[in-house]
Amino acid sequence: MRKIAVLVLVLLFLSGTATGCFREQVAPVEETVETIEVFYGDQSGEKLVSEEREIRYGKGDDKYQLALEELIRGPEDETLTAPISRDTKVYGTIVQHKDIIVNVSQEFTRFPGSAPEIIGVASLVNTLTRFEEIDRVKILVEGEELLNPAGFPYGFMDPFPPDPGKTEDLEVLLYFSDAEATDLVTESRVIQVHPGAGPEGIAFKVLEELILGPENPDYKRTIPPEAGVRFLTVEDGICHVDFSEEMHTRHWGGAAGEAFTIRSLIYTLTELEFVDKIKVTVEGSPLSIEHVYLLDPVGREDLPSP
Repeated sequence: MRKIAVLVLVLLFLSGTATGCFREQVAPVEETVETIEVFYGDQSGEKLVSEEREIRYGKGDDKYQLALEELIRGPEDETLTAPISRDTKVYGTIVQHKDIIVNVSQEFTRFPGSAPEIIGVASLVNTLTRFEEIDRVKILVEGEELLNPAGFPYGFMDPFPPDPGKTEDLEVLLYFSDAEATDLVTESRVIQVHPGAGPEGIAFKVLEELILGPENPDYKRTIPPEAGVRFLTVEDGICHVDFSEEMHTRHWGGAAGEAFTIRSLIYTLTELEFVDKIKVTVEGSPLSIEHVYLLDPVGREDLPSP
């Protein structure tokens, strides 16, 4: 019995010594404490209001994910509104230079309407762009780009104004055909643009107005009114517009009619500062009304003569 007791004591001593040695070799974990701002809707759910929070993170932790998880917990002020579902999960973030991409779960899209959606998106964007090193934010939902109410990707978003639900007037220039189909003529329109519309949303609104046709009775439309926009993207100055089959089947044809369709599209969309060239497809195939086959993106300098 004594030998067993001595052996136990020796083992305990060695164990304690080893543990002590181990503790001496482990470096203390460095932790950063940072005060951040998270954004919520005001009592009316129309404007953004910030709250200060503290996040703690060590080496290798994703501080942006921690900030978003703090945001998703909801406001401490009970008079504020939480636009993002508390069931939302943040899968992670990727930083590219001064841009950040955030991947969240499907619960993020549980908005009761377009106005709460705008506040929800704005609250996430403004929370992340409060970090000095972040300028723009792109949101993915289950790995796919979040779509705005018009059905187009939000893309990379700049910080939103304090009242993101307020639309802004944007004056745009539309190009139509004159009565004799000899030249392009212009009409000015004022469209309502939401701060979260992004390049795709703005270009889509402009196309809607172009498809509606001219207000001046002496001008002629250049796109069949039955034609719909299936999708639209803007990337690196190239606006890719894909129309429904009616762009071909309901078009009036003719060399002049075809040329004015192409010219009005390109001149109208390149009035937007973020568009240099246009790629036009119909149901995924290059535009081919009658005489011209548009395979590559086209700018004003590439246009055929009317």
